[in-house]
Amino acid sequence: MRKLLISVAITLSATSLWAQKSDTLSLKNAKTLDDSLKIGFWKPRNTQLGINFSQAAFNNWQGGGVNNWSIGALFNNRAEFYKNKGSFISNVQFQLGSINNKGQKAAKSIDRLFLEAKYAHKINPKINWFAGVNFLTQFAPGVVYQDEGLPTQRKRTISSFFAPGYLAEGLGIEYKPVSYFVLQLGGATLRQTFVLNDKVFTDFTEYNQQDDAYGIAKGKKVLFETGFQLVGAFDKDIAKNVNLKCRYQGFLAYTPKRVAPDKNAIDHNINLIATAKVNKYLNMNFTFLGVYDRDQIDKFQFSQGFAAGFLLTL
Repeated sequence: MRKLLISVAITLSATSLWAQKSDTLSLKNAKTLDDSLKIGFWKPRNTQLGINFSQAAFNNWQGGGVNNWSIGALFNNRAEFYKNKGSFISNVQFQLGSINNKGQKAAKSIDRLFLEAKYAHKINPKINWFAGVNFLTQFAPGVVYQDEGLPTQRKRTISSFFAPGYLAEGLGIEYKPVSYFVLQLGGATLRQTFVLNDKVFTDFTEYNQQDDAYGIAKGKKVLFETGFQLVGAFDKDIAKNVNLKCRYQGFLAYTPKRVAPDKNAIDHNINLIATAKVNKYLNMNFTFLGVYDRDQIDKFQFSQGFAAGFLLTL
């Protein structure tokens, strides 16, 4: 499955790389927007590849501190094709980072893999109907330690690739008043939650003192749900050389309260990435991830990070 997802990501990226050439050829003879809609065209590709690094060292430093270094990578790719009243959009987001503090085990600072493909068709200038699919998981194992991760303490693996993994297929209506913002209402949404790693199931249930892991009962690998999904997405340069990407996804399962009271809570997932270009190749970025899902824990989870480094925009 890992090879399949990597292949999908490479294919979507290759599609975007081809897009600019196709855009030039298809629009060569188009003089108006109506002409371009009839021909079909790719929007200019939007691809970012970045590597960030930070380091700190102390020697006889009376102010205190721990020697550490961290490294991270990000890859964002968005491809859009338009023809007549229809559009196809693919989106790939990948972030992975590690932090190493002296005397402690290495730990992840961020880990996220998000894939999305969507077809939309205009009903009027601001409203479309759409059909789409998205997938969210991580690449590396997520571990927790007792006592701040000292090497002598027990390690538990509470997440990994496809544990959990979330696949959602939806059909609904979207409101798109401007090119950089869209609000989707998916009244007919299917969602599958995967925990394909037995060690993750065992360690997660022991660590959180629960009978199930990510909503999946013992002996099962997949949880199937139907429900309502709300998505709001914003992607815009908010200032010169500053881009803000923000996505909210909420899911409410259609499960009777008498059957599963916890399922009446809305699952919330928030992702925010702000990128500021210092010059052609250097950047600073801020990332915020927020999750509220009672199938995991009955608390709001969040992760945030700030980094600077190399960024290549294609």
